[in-house]
Amino acid sequence: MPDAATLLATLLATIPAAAWAAVTGGLSSVLTWRLGVRGMRNAARKDREKFTEDYAASEQADRAQFRNTLMSDLASMRELQKECELDRDHLRSRINDNAKQILMLKASAEIMQKWLTFFRNAETALPGALNALIATLPPPTIDPEWAP
Repeated sequence: MPDAATLLATLLATIPAAAWAAVTGGLSSVLTWRLGVRGMRNAARKDREKFTEDYAASEQADRAQFRNTLMSDLASMRELQKECELDRDHLRSRINDNAKQILMLKASAEIMQKWLTFFRNAETALPGALNALIATLPPPTIDPEWAP
């Protein structure tokens, strides 16, 4: 009995050369196609990695810029807040000063009104010219807003 190697050699020898050419051509085209697909995958992977790195660097730079802009905006807002607080305190002090002046003016007006009433109603021994002068004065009028 012949061995397996001789059987295989005789079997292969019986296949015509055209069939061998077709098989090797088909095998060659399949392997070439497979290598091309692998090359395209590697190129696509490298491009994707490069894009990801570039995008990550760009994103990081944008975030840093946004953070810096945000911090400067916060600093300016804090400065404006301090200025507004100073203005508010200044306005409060002016309002308090004006309220004090209003209170003093009300008190002064009340005192003057009482003096005028006293001099008009008084039956004292004032000189006649002074009594005549006081009588010619108009009656005191107090604005209701200022009245106590």
